[in-house]
Amino acid sequence: MTIETYSNRHAANTAEQQISLESERIAVVEDGVLKRAIRLADVREVRLFIGMAGRDSQIICRISGHDGTRIAFGSRRWKSVGEWDNHADVFRVFNAALHARLEERADSVAFIEGQPFWSGILLPAIGLGLAALGAAFAVYFLRDGNPLALAGLPGMAIGFYLAWILRPRSPKPYDPATYAKSG
Repeated sequence: MTIETYSNRHAANTAEQQISLESERIAVVEDGVLKRAIRLADVREVRLFIGMAGRDSQIICRISGHDGTRIAFGSRRWKSVGEWDNHADVFRVFNAALHARLEERADSVAFIEGQPFWSGILLPAIGLGLAALGAAFAVYFLRDGNPLALAGLPGMAIGFYLAWILRPRSPKPYDPATYAKSG
């Protein structure tokens, strides 16, 4: 079974979009209007990475064209604050169809698993910020010898732990045939 159109809203700040896998291109339609399209021959990169979806996570597929156009869709659909629908089964089928179409171009398309550079910097910075707040709290109360300073230690520990587990890892190439067969 293959799916040629996938409906998605992978983040709260994106509109509902219909992603269509056509014979020559992948296109995004929002409210009945074509917003962006990338010819399959012009795809430069396909990146799969883990993204946040409220308290859960989702797989996000981001396709980049040679002209800088980007199309992204995820395995969950945002409904409202704190509410996400899991569309992993449909996502997997659509993602497999996309990879099957691009499989013959594996030598000219970069297939990458891993976070984009910006999230590799931003996410650990959040953890370090939390650790800095905990340290500032502890130092502020330590000046007066107040035992409340110990309350800053969990913030420091959690912040450093978050920075460690969210540290940047190098992206890795993958074989598109792996995903082309998974649908």
